[in-house]
Amino acid sequence: MTEPKVLSGRYEVRALLGRGGMAEVHEGVDTRLGRRIAIKLLRSDLARDPSFHTRLKREAQSAAGLNHPGIVAVYDSGEEEFAETGGSSVSVPFIVMEYVEGQTLREVLNDHGTLTIEEALNVIAGVLAPLEYSHRNGIVHRDIKPANVMLTPEGDIKVMDFGIARALKDNSGLTQTQSVVGTAQYLSPEQARGEVVDARSDLYSTACLLYELLVGRPPFVGDSQLAVAYQHVGETPKPPSFYNPNVPPEVDRLLMHALLKDRDERYQDAYTFREDVLAARDGRPLSFDDDQDRTQAFPMAPTMVGPSPHPQDAEAAPETGAVATILDADEKPPQRRSRAWVWIGSIFVLLALAAVALWVYEINKPPDIVQVPITDVAGMSADDAEAALIQSGLTVDREEEFSEEVDEGDAIRTDPPAGQSAPEGTLITLFVSTGPSSVEVPDVSGETEEEARQILADANLRAGTHISQNSPDVEKGVVIETKPGTGTQVDVDSNVDLVVSSGLVEVPDVLGKTEDEACSILESDEHKLGCKVEEVETADQEEGKVFEQSASGGTEVQQGSEITVRVAKKPPEPTPTRPSVPGGIPTSPAPSPTQSSDDPAGGGLQDWIEGH
Repeated sequence: MTEPKVLSGRYEVRALLGRGGMAEVHEGVDTRLGRRIAIKLLRSDLARDPSFHTRLKREAQSAAGLNHPGIVAVYDSGEEEFAETGGSSVSVPFIVMEYVEGQTLREVLNDHGTLTIEEALNVIAGVLAPLEYSHRNGIVHRDIKPANVMLTPEGDIKVMDFGIARALKDNSGLTQTQSVVGTAQYLSPEQARGEVVDARSDLYSTACLLYELLVGRPPFVGDSQLAVAYQHVGETPKPPSFYNPNVPPEVDRLLMHALLKDRDERYQDAYTFREDVLAARDGRPLSFDDDQDRTQAFPMAPTMVGPSPHPQDAEAAPETGAVATILDADEKPPQRRSRAWVWIGSIFVLLALAAVALWVYEINKPPDIVQVPITDVAGMSADDAEAALIQSGLTVDREEEFSEEVDEGDAIRTDPPAGQSAPEGTLITLFVSTGPSSVEVPDVSGETEEEARQILADANLRAGTHISQNSPDVEKGVVIETKPGTGTQVDVDSNVDLVVSSGLVEVPDVLGKTEDEACSILESDEHKLGCKVEEVETADQEEGKVFEQSASGGTEVQQGSEITVRVAKKPPEPTPTRPSVPGGIPTSPAPSPTQSSDDPAGGGLQDWIEGH
């Protein structure tokens, strides 16, 4: 396994927790304080784009200035130099954050489905409290959605990811017209139009979040992000009770008010919105309800005051029918009439009202909800799976997930699961495999460096440092081995260094060796060099030993080069010469006393003269 990265000499980067469109979040440890942390690193493929550097730095600055228990705390930020493929380096910004145990609301919805009415209202109250604080401090979040809200095991709410947050007084950059930021399903109408946003835009997004917690889908869904944005601008959402009949009328009214298109007509601040959420939970009136909107007792007819011209009327109880007749101040009291006619008239009025109510209901009642089966798309390619679900009348949101069993790019499952039914148009989460969380380092030995890098990329690994190494037989530019070695299990996206042949061989030192020893070393599998022997007569070197080589030991030469070694050879002994006398007549040794002058083997000077 590769050694863990350490940022700023202090923050150890550990397991990957999740990926987003801009950054990766890893578990980590602050080695100085010994505490668990979360580290947000800008994605390496975006590291050279200054706009993403700015966004990550803005997130650190925005969240660091907000000290609230409902906002994920930022401890530190910085930049670290990382080596890129090819040996160059790039500066990658990072944020050190509070580590929060729990799940995002997106994960809660995927794992458990919709919340109860009370649970959903409590969660939104928990979201609005930190938003009220951030708005009071001049920061608009601008991307409230399920993936940016954490629910802890204790039931606490944490708002995170201020990546596109802006100060209220800052109208530059991403908030300018036609620069739309945020997530389409939760965009306020003014965000969808590219207008300058304010705190009320966060409140609209929070209302979209509450809607999804109650019914399992946001207020608007469509085939594309643009289609959803158009709906936010021009269409009125259906009340949540249309999809979930358990939603009470007061929650319908709360959400329809919070989702008004005109920001001047919906909630103006997070405090009021939160108070109404709690009021709806507790059965109290909402802030925008007036007395005429509430159920009231029908008013009683005025009581006769003073003497009556008809004493029997004065003794009668005031009229309390379902529809009471309110008399004008100047109108004279009615004449006595039969109680039967009063009852008959009341019945006719009630029937007429019932008929009107039935007519109003018939013309305004929502259409019947069409339920469609959720197709089993497990094992299909992601595109085919999405097309099958859309063809069934559903909308699709993709999410990536590690899988040991399902090939990368194929569908794993859906939420809700296959075999169930859902209302037509329901947003279905399609989980797509990114392959296993750890992979085996493939064997790339014998491949060119370029081919090896592609093989590693296909295996969801990154080619790391280029390490040049001499080799007697691996062609220059071809991979010898990897570090970690072939077959090692490593995390997805880990760096794997490539050891590549330089095409050179280091010459061994063979001085002092015999001819056979020297050639054996040079020609061995470790060097595979040629060996040429030259014998040199010299009395200054040890006979039979190498005293000189054409390339010194330790130098590098091309593969297969021939090395000449010079071996010392003893020079021959000098030949003795016979002395001569003047005149050119060679002298002859005096005859041995035992040698006769007649001895044919020897003769005297006279014999030699006669012979010549």
